[in-house]
Amino acid sequence: MPTSEGNSKSSKASPNGAKEEQRPDGEESPQSLLAKLRPRRRVIFFVAFVGFCAWIIAFYEPCKIDPKSRKDCGYSGISPLYCSTGSCFTSRGGKLDKKTVKVERKKGEKLGLEVKQDSGKGSDLVLVQSIASGSVLQYNSNLSADSPDRIQVGDVIAKVDGTGGKGLADALEKTSGKTVEIEVQRSRLPSYLRWIRTSAKPGRLETVLTAPGFKRWSKLTSQLGAVGFGCWLLSGYGVASLPGWYFGLSAGVAYKLVRCCHDEAVPGGVPHCYRSVDEEPAVVLQKTWAASREFALKMVKHWRSFAKDVTAAMTPKAKKEKKE
Repeated sequence: MPTSEGNSKSSKASPNGAKEEQRPDGEESPQSLLAKLRPRRRVIFFVAFVGFCAWIIAFYEPCKIDPKSRKDCGYSGISPLYCSTGSCFTSRGGKLDKKTVKVERKKGEKLGLEVKQDSGKGSDLVLVQSIASGSVLQYNSNLSADSPDRIQVGDVIAKVDGTGGKGLADALEKTSGKTVEIEVQRSRLPSYLRWIRTSAKPGRLETVLTAPGFKRWSKLTSQLGAVGFGCWLLSGYGVASLPGWYFGLSAGVAYKLVRCCHDEAVPGGVPHCYRSVDEEPAVVLQKTWAASREFALKMVKHWRSFAKDVTAAMTPKAKKEKKE
């Protein structure tokens, strides 16, 4: 049956059995280049990475902390389940950095802050939505673009000249000439994520993204994921295994290292829900190696003792005593 050579792509079989497509202009497709780098599946690299992750999970104990050195990771009445699962991703998150800035306001001029009243119950804070022409815009222009002293969209205004609460809106509208002290509260979110803020008070997502536990989990996941990615490249497996196995296992091990710990049997004044030990990956590997080595030596010792007992039981003297 005739075929149209002008519209078809030539292909050839790769060493691992997959077809390598070739473009009409003679250039090889990305799939064929990847096949050359990974000519066949090498299951040893997949097994090695799975074993590496299982080794850390089995032998590293992040909750082994002296009761006197334990730091709180929850709140009064926290359940053991939430302490061990979600508390590490919310504890100490959502905090705002506070500072006071001084702005020169000319007589007859407004600050120029367009704000939104917080909708939270009992909250008198306001969220800066835009900065129009006025004293604050002039104040910002005298500072560098990356200065932390600039008033930014997304900042929370708590007080103006010591006035907060219900009088805050009026204080923002005054036009008298003076140096105005503005108490600002700023989210710890990166500047490119501050668009998610819709209220003066931190929401659930902001609380998670600014929690130290989440930041550490993200860092460890990326470090372990880099190891997993290298094993994936050498293994020759398809792209579908990358998020499910290599990155998934990396996230699971990282979670094991950062999760909060729960202990009911503690004396008064010692937190039931406490933070796991915060150690660098190199230290984690050293402790994992030491724990696994200790376990292996114990197993050898017990095995030798067991072997001696079996040998003793099989001697003629032991058999004779057993018959009697």
